[in-house]
Amino acid sequence: MSESDISTLVEFIQAELPRDLWKPWPGGWPEQIEAALIDAVLSIAAQYGTPENGVRGAVSRYRKAVGTDRPDDLARLAAYDPDELQTVLNDQKVSGRTKASAIIEAAGNLLALGVKTAADLDAHDPAQKRAYTCVHGLGPVTWEYFGMLLGKPGVKADRWILRFVRRGLGRELASAEARSLLHEVADRLDAMPTELDHAIWAYERERQPPEGETTE
Repeated sequence: MSESDISTLVEFIQAELPRDLWKPWPGGWPEQIEAALIDAVLSIAAQYGTPENGVRGAVSRYRKAVGTDRPDDLARLAAYDPDELQTVLNDQKVSGRTKASAIIEAAGNLLALGVKTAADLDAHDPAQKRAYTCVHGLGPVTWEYFGMLLGKPGVKADRWILRFVRRGLGRELASAEARSLLHEVADRLDAMPTELDHAIWAYERERQPPEGETTE
């Protein structure tokens, strides 16, 4: 990452995605660690949807199933039967396993470290990050997003963010570099990283996907 890259990306955003076109960040799931974990994992290669379908619909069904609109107890989520949770959420898979099973494993790993509620999560704690990313199918991008959904500033450098940044710079780069760049760019634009991330994500998903790439 260089000063030139930061300046180039700032200019690209100001020209292609001026501030008045930014779609507002919907706010995530503050103080709802169960909802945030479910959302983070289900978001992998999926449509976000509405409160009735997609990822948001799955979170809504879970909240109804557990009888609260503020689910904030990983002990409850970790104790779920994988097949039962899959029925509540959906049949999607990640890396050959159900997303429901990955969610339960991640919840159990974090719970073992004393992370029970949203207040216990430290997105910068290496042990907590390892507890999440050691789950087969989960990685650092959705770990970052998990924290964002709980109100921690961040950038989820997924394929949509990468495609935008690569176009702006005219070169390839990895997720970690894109994440660092956008944190710097957000500071230059006097914006929260999460706000910039969501604006780019929403804008890029609305563009026609390149040949061979889907919007799933």
